[in-house]
Amino acid sequence: MNALDISSITFSYEGATVRALQNVSLTVTDGRMQALLGPNGAGKSTLMRVITGQLRGYSGDISIYGKKMPDRKALLSIGYAPQPISLYTTLTARENLNFFGAMAGLSDEQIVLRSEIVLEQTGLTAHAEEPVAIYSGGMQRRLNLAVALLHSPKLLLLDEPTVGVDPQSRNHIYDTLRELNAAGMTILLSTHIMEEAERLCSSVTLADKGEVIFNGQMSEIDDLEKLFLEKTGRGLRDE
Repeated sequence: MNALDISSITFSYEGATVRALQNVSLTVTDGRMQALLGPNGAGKSTLMRVITGQLRGYSGDISIYGKKMPDRKALLSIGYAPQPISLYTTLTARENLNFFGAMAGLSDEQIVLRSEIVLEQTGLTAHAEEPVAIYSGGMQRRLNLAVALLHSPKLLLLDEPTVGVDPQSRNHIYDTLRELNAAGMTILLSTHIMEEAERLCSSVTLADKGEVIFNGQMSEIDDLEKLFLEKTGRGLRDE
C-alpha cells in the first residue's frame, strides 16, 4: 500500500495571480524515505501544509494509507515538522511535549512514555527541564522533530529539518531518520541540501513553480545537483 497518494492538486493563495500548486501528483510508497526538492517558491511547503490539512480550498485528491482526505484518523497517522520552529520557547522541552501530546489526544500515561522515547531519540534527555529559549538552533530543530514523533506517526513529513543547524545536530538528525525509516516509518523529506537527499533517500521528486517536474529513483541518478540545475535552471531564485 502507498503511504501517500496525491492526485492533481491545484491550490492558489487568496489574492495571488499565480497558482502555488498546479496539477501536482506524486506517490510515496510505504516504508520509503523520499526527497522533495525544489528551488525557493517551488511549492514544497505549501504542499505539506495542504497534506496536513492546514490549507483548504484545493482541487484534487489526497489519500493517506488509502483514506481520502480530509480524514481525522488519517491526519493522526501523520507527523509534521515544519520549517519554522513551532515550539513555545518559555516552556521546557518536557512541557512542550506535554502540551502537544495532549493536543494529539494522547493519555497522560502515553505522553510520559512517548516523551522519554523521543527525548532519547533526539538527544535531548539531559535538557528536558530547560526552557526552549536557551536552546541552540540545533537543539530546537531536534525538539521540533521530537514533537512530530511524539504520537508515533506512520508517515513523517519534514520541511527543511536541518536548516541552520550545526554539523553535530545535523548528523544526529540523519542517524535518527535512518533508524526511524529502518524501523518502518515512511518519510517525505523536503530539503535544499543535495547531499542530504542523496545520503538519506531512495527516491526523489523535483518540483518547480508549483509543478512536479521529475520523479525517479536515487540509484538511477548519477549527479543529483546536475539534474536539479538542468530541470530548474541556473537563474537565482530570490522570491
